[in-house]
Amino acid sequence: MTAVVLTALIAALAGIGLVTGENDSNEGQASSGPSIATIARRVERVRQLRFDHLPRVRRVTAAQARAYGLRELDRETTAREVAAEERLLKRLELLPPRASLRELIGRTLSSEVGGYYDPRSGTLSLVGDGGSGLPGEITLAHELTHALEDQRFGLQVAPGTGFQRDRASSESALHEGTATIVMVDYAVRKQAGTANVPASVRAQALKALDDAAVPASSGLPRYVREGLVFPYAAGARLVNRIQSRGGWAAVERAFGEDAPVSTEQFMHPAKYEARERPVRVRVGAPRGARLVEQGDFGEFDTEQLLRAANGRARSAGAAAGWGGGGFALWRRGARYGVTLRWTLDSARDAREFARAARRTAGRLGGATVNSSGKGVELRLAPRI
Repeated sequence: MTAVVLTALIAALAGIGLVTGENDSNEGQASSGPSIATIARRVERVRQLRFDHLPRVRRVTAAQARAYGLRELDRETTAREVAAEERLLKRLELLPPRASLRELIGRTLSSEVGGYYDPRSGTLSLVGDGGSGLPGEITLAHELTHALEDQRFGLQVAPGTGFQRDRASSESALHEGTATIVMVDYAVRKQAGTANVPASVRAQALKALDDAAVPASSGLPRYVREGLVFPYAAGARLVNRIQSRGGWAAVERAFGEDAPVSTEQFMHPAKYEARERPVRVRVGAPRGARLVEQGDFGEFDTEQLLRAANGRARSAGAAAGWGGGGFALWRRGARYGVTLRWTLDSARDAREFARAARRTAGRLGGATVNSSGKGVELRLAPRI
């Protein structure tokens, strides 16, 4: 779990009088507070599932968290795949020209993560001093939810770098959203001494998560900062809607036959309920070029791409018509180009999107936009 999400939740609980200085210095302390087994039993009651066994919990340093994350990256991807992803993001100006994607991933793990669960080993790790007080307790509740759901549903380790993979991003948002809702309910039950969490209290906590942001002072690019928060905020919003309308049984189905399949469904929960699936858009290399990487380009990434040239509101409005998207990174000699294509929900959506895409093309340079019917293509000329 990221530190900014934990901070936002604590602030939300404080805003409604559910966090006090007395409590922070009392039961929540690791030395005198509830045991891991006690926290796990509380998580079971909130989530309405039972552990087969409690996971091993350990405390790690920020350096150890970074080393673990990079080992997992190396296990799941090749250096060539990471290099291709880095070129793609730089050509789209979602990463600065001199940034190292691997270094950015390592930095987020050592500076922004307060805890994590490893499905391979079934081990839960708390980073630094994040295991004390109420923050430590609800961090444990969040990560214990991952462990519990892993035992029940088998959480898969998504392949890739964590960027530009729309289906993998939606899986992450479901897992983080469920754990965040459990964390909210856990904290409210504990602090208010009630088993029933008012919808208004959840709503206030979710609003705080919507407003959460990794600060620019972190030195991380905007795309990375927003990507860190998205799974928690958007995930919790959708899971809250599913659970409020159908109970935890409906959430169970979201881990199976009703699984969300795109970031669009998290950004627009009504599209999840309507079972609106993305159109698969396949993009290849132009004639005479060699394909380097290709894949889906989801609504979250699309909105991020449009943001710099269009601003938050206009980019969100243009991206809201997303019906499917794909990209291809290709090469001519030593130069790399990118082709992106989208299918929009309607011709009207496509016209609005094309206007935003042209502003983006003007900012990126060496780019052209073509549109026809519900389709829009953005092609970026090769650069070294």
